[in-house]
Amino acid sequence: MRLVERLGTTIAATATAPGSVIGIIRVSGPAVRHLLERLSGTPLPPPRRAVLRHLDLGDGIPPEQALVLFFTAPASYTGEDLAEFHVHGAGPTLSAFLDHLFSLGAQPALPGEFSFRAVVNGKISLSQAAALSTLINAQSRFQSDFARRALLFDHFERTIAPLLSRWDEAETLAVAIVDFPDHITEYLPLEKVSALLTDTETQIQRLLDNSRRFDRLSGARLLIVGRPNVGKSSLFNRLLGTDRALVSPEPGTTRDYLSASLMLPSIGLTVELCDSAGLRETTNGVETAGVSRTLALTEVSTHIIFLFDGSAAPNDEDRSALALVAHRDPLIVANKSDRGRHPAAGELSPALFVSTHTGAGIGDLMDMITARFTAEAPDPAIPLIFHEARHRTAEELLAACAACRAVLDASDAALLAVTISRCRRLLRELAGRADDISVYDRIFSSFCLGK
Repeated sequence: MRLVERLGTTIAATATAPGSVIGIIRVSGPAVRHLLERLSGTPLPPPRRAVLRHLDLGDGIPPEQALVLFFTAPASYTGEDLAEFHVHGAGPTLSAFLDHLFSLGAQPALPGEFSFRAVVNGKISLSQAAALSTLINAQSRFQSDFARRALLFDHFERTIAPLLSRWDEAETLAVAIVDFPDHITEYLPLEKVSALLTDTETQIQRLLDNSRRFDRLSGARLLIVGRPNVGKSSLFNRLLGTDRALVSPEPGTTRDYLSASLMLPSIGLTVELCDSAGLRETTNGVETAGVSRTLALTEVSTHIIFLFDGSAAPNDEDRSALALVAHRDPLIVANKSDRGRHPAAGELSPALFVSTHTGAGIGDLMDMITARFTAEAPDPAIPLIFHEARHRTAEELLAACAACRAVLDASDAALLAVTISRCRRLLRELAGRADDISVYDRIFSSFCLGK
């Protein structure tokens, strides 16, 4: 059943993760008041005030002592009457409580259903709902900071609102002149439509580009490459501050890539740091497979560190390995500075010399890594489009604008009205104001239960 078809029902779900000491069960809908009185056997608690109650969990089950919060419509997250029950977090307790709620008429909430109702009832915008989902699932401070900013300030809504009103006016005029095509330029100035298309394309492309920067860094990967035995695993361990990779003087020890999370504190970004098999020609089947994986990783990594032995003259393996990744603009680093700097090391133009043995230069390397990722960070002043489904809608809108522009000079009033209506519909869908709100099922279906 679609979310829109469930409006008017009372829904319930757990709003906390399994294993929490305190479990929160959220209930929203018209039967909340009845359920509160039925479960506690007492009058409704004062709105927005935590009270202690003993709750009935059903026949043969001892009551549960819980903290109860009651929110009256429209002053709640969903805009409906809403209750939260803070109970002991044991799984059997939560299951028993939910089963009893369902036996009393509540329905199990679908993923994202609480947030869907919040959007429908005007409590939050679609952009804020998508930001909330991102915030809940954030894996780094970088993600949570951007999501929290969007949730609190809703810059997206304020950016899009002026365009919405202009498209509303354009569609009204376009539909009106369908029966009077000879007056198309009189009542619907095409230069105004062209200007609206330009403004829309510029704004949406700007938002999309910034959002892609966010997505790119949300899955950021930093790969260490180089020929065998130049200290890649040692650098991997140094950057992590722990002995995560095995280190051996024997070349080719690393046969497959190894990854771990590297935190860049100044920007709050968590990066997947990857150690890799040394790049060289080999007849060893396992090592060959490792080299192939390394080459594949170079194409999907955000940034690459190319490491070589700066205490010796670069050899053909160094040059060949660098040539394989040169198109990715790697950060070139010379290792083993504790053994001295070979005069020929400058041939590969290293950005700095480090020693994974003593730790010399590692701090400077971290600064360089951070600078590279910072340069690709999204602009906090430009709103983000959260959720892949909304990205697709934005891309469809850009295509619709291009189609509309293509018929501007055709003097076909009916065709122009159709293309203008499509642009308006997609912009309204992107802004969370679609006439058919069932189109949002695919967005909210990816949300957590209880959210």
